[in-house]
Amino acid sequence: MLRISAIVMASGMSKRMMSDKLHLKINDKYIYEYILETIKECDFYETIVVAKNEDILRKAERLGYKGIKNPRYYLGQSESIKAALRSSKEADGFMFFVADQPFIKLTTIQKLCSEFEYNPSKIVLPYYNGTRGNPVIFPFHLKEDLLNLKEDQGGKIVIHNNQDLVIGVDIQREYENLDIDTIDDYEKAKKLGINL
Repeated sequence: MLRISAIVMASGMSKRMMSDKLHLKINDKYIYEYILETIKECDFYETIVVAKNEDILRKAERLGYKGIKNPRYYLGQSESIKAALRSSKEADGFMFFVADQPFIKLTTIQKLCSEFEYNPSKIVLPYYNGTRGNPVIFPFHLKEDLLNLKEDQGGKIVIHNNQDLVIGVDIQREYENLDIDTIDDYEKAKKLGINL
């Protein structure tokens, strides 16, 4: 079994939402709790949660994860990526999740990890009905590329620079790709949450 570190990014500024979206609720559960609890069912080498809020870090630690406070969150998402990688163990791959994507299924995570097992030098990511999404697994040899990101640059830059390494995994359930950036997204997520 390859060693895959799960990294949950939970320190964004919710600029488009104009409020702290991770503390909104769907079915009496905070948005960020969904992905943290789903990951608990996986056999990751380690799980790191990068957040700016103490309650998210406490929840992460209660679940047995490593919580990393990101006081430089305002500098952009590269700071979360770097904070996680600097505190991670040496792993074969790093699987990045976003905390505002509550409906990712365990089967999707397993499918991506399985593909990475066969292709440990590749970037493995999901396509939801043809649309690229999260979570994304980066191989260890791209760690330095991720550590060199600046300001609000994210993994997309590394993906763009390494197109020849990308393997897409087809996922048929489009709702899993819903990340909550706007009030409209949140309303859609609440309706989905009731029906799932």
